[in-house]
Amino acid sequence: MLRFVWIFYICTIGTHATTNRNFRSYPTTIKTYENDTVLLPCYVEDQGAQTRMRWWREEILLADSFEQDRATPERITVYKNGSLQVMHVKREDSGEYVCQAIRPSPWGHVTQVHEIEVMYPPSVETIPASGELEVNLGERVVMQCVAKGVPAPIISWRTKDGEIPLLDVRPQLSFHAENRNLSGRYTCVATNEVGDPAMAHIDLRIKYKPEIYVRKPWVHAYPGIRVQLDCAVTAWPEAKVEWYFKNETLKYTSRIVKHNDGNDHSLLIRNVKISDYGSYLCRASNSLGITEKIVELSEIANPAIFKKESRWTSSTSYNFIWEVDSYSPIIEYQFWFRKYKRDTGGEWHKLYIPGGSDAVSPVHVRSFNLTGLDAATHYEAVVSSRNRYGWSHPSEILRFHTEGASIDSSENFAETDGDQEQNRIAGIQLVSMSQHYPLAADANGSMYRVKILSLTLSMICTLIITFDSRF
Repeated sequence: MLRFVWIFYICTIGTHATTNRNFRSYPTTIKTYENDTVLLPCYVEDQGAQTRMRWWREEILLADSFEQDRATPERITVYKNGSLQVMHVKREDSGEYVCQAIRPSPWGHVTQVHEIEVMYPPSVETIPASGELEVNLGERVVMQCVAKGVPAPIISWRTKDGEIPLLDVRPQLSFHAENRNLSGRYTCVATNEVGDPAMAHIDLRIKYKPEIYVRKPWVHAYPGIRVQLDCAVTAWPEAKVEWYFKNETLKYTSRIVKHNDGNDHSLLIRNVKISDYGSYLCRASNSLGITEKIVELSEIANPAIFKKESRWTSSTSYNFIWEVDSYSPIIEYQFWFRKYKRDTGGEWHKLYIPGGSDAVSPVHVRSFNLTGLDAATHYEAVVSSRNRYGWSHPSEILRFHTEGASIDSSENFAETDGDQEQNRIAGIQLVSMSQHYPLAADANGSMYRVKILSLTLSMICTLIITFDSRF
């Protein structure tokens, strides 16, 4: 009984503003749930005329008061007062129900329309139905979720990073696969505040040609030791990876072993021989293309690495500390520095610094105090090393500043410079390795300012900075 009272309250809320004066009941939309019982009223004003009552749904006659022998559909009952009862409502019971009152002339026929809206939780299906989608890099991605439920569900989209911000609610998600990192699981969530939200997943895979990352493109080795060349490969479909040496497919032996762990591919060389030195090509291929990267195995020292302990020591000096991997003693270092100027570059000044200890060690650490700098000024520096086999590649460019300089975060002084300038340094170095620089006059005929340079390790020596007019 309480259930009927509650439903009738919903009916009152959903009543249409207009009515027919021949009815004492009102057109009503009833929102209810599955398995409820609904009563649709149809009360006609008694005007002393015999009234024939009919109920219709979608042009199908459900009941007729003048045809008592007519079988009414299961779960439907018509009462003498004209009301229609639907028991244990189902989703398919949703729709319009028309009450028709038929009276003799002069009253004629009148109708009243009610509606049942059976509310139920959302459900959702994906397009494609498999829940898997593959596209090529750069192609358009279209994925869709078809949701059912009453009220109509609202759809939102999520990834592992959270909800995707969209300008509107949409069942279809469309974008260009401009980045392979857009691969992953996409989840559509349908909610209508009836029951729990429904979710469905679409796994997107973006196909792209292999990409190779080589952490150490230059690997230093000494005869007799063991080394490992690394090559990280990402691709979809998965790539086939092969190693080449001297333009031929590498022949694997018990001494030279190929290994892979997921995306990480490596080449292990035991008991390095002089004949092993050279360029090793890591080649990755799939149906979308081929990518290659070179790893150089050499007896020449690895590029130096500036240590974080490098810092200014006064308003006009800066102490550098760098580290070099070399199984042969470092004979000398070539140190380049210049004032830093955004977008314009500047003249590089070069110094030769003795290697220090002659002891054979795989790791060489050098400290160098550069003095005579301008106060509150930004600079950048690079260093290369020479062992008995030749000059190494230059280090990454280090940006630094003397005491009092303003630190502009946009300059990013803790980082190294771009590849273009790095390559230019390498080119300058290869041309000038064997050259010695005498003092040169500047445009006014005066000697370039002499700077005192302190070398600290096991000795202190004084060097004179030279300015090379060839640059």
